[in-house]
Amino acid sequence: MTFLYVGLGIAMISGISAMMQIGNNVNNLMLLSTFKRDVYYSSALPSYDRRILNIINNYTGPDLEICSKIKENMDNALYEDGEIFSTTGTQTPSRNTLFVNSCVLVNKDLNHRVLIKKSGFGTYSLFSCYLKNESFCPYEVNK
Repeated sequence: MTFLYVGLGIAMISGISAMMQIGNNVNNLMLLSTFKRDVYYSSALPSYDRRILNIINNYTGPDLEICSKIKENMDNALYEDGEIFSTTGTQTPSRNTLFVNSCVLVNKDLNHRVLIKKSGFGTYSLFSCYLKNESFCPYEVNK
């Protein structure tokens, strides 16, 4: 009987020691990757997006005029309508239903592209990106 208690005690100590070793290993892990900050985050574009969101949140006019209203209210930034793509006949090359009937604004000085889509009763979705050498955002690529 004493062998049984000793055996259980040793097994219990081994289990506790194994859990402590796992805890130490987890505490000493090095992060192999970090969140990649791209040009968008290191620019003024997030603040422009917040200003645009503020305009959208306070907008009460017709859905078709949302981009015009944004252009009017962005006083120190020149935004213009996005180009029409011959592949889709719209301002986005994407055929994804997420972007259907969206309006697009582009600021060429800031390399900023903004897509705005009606998402429900009185609500809109905003998608934006920093344009590197392309004329549309990477998420607009048809796959």
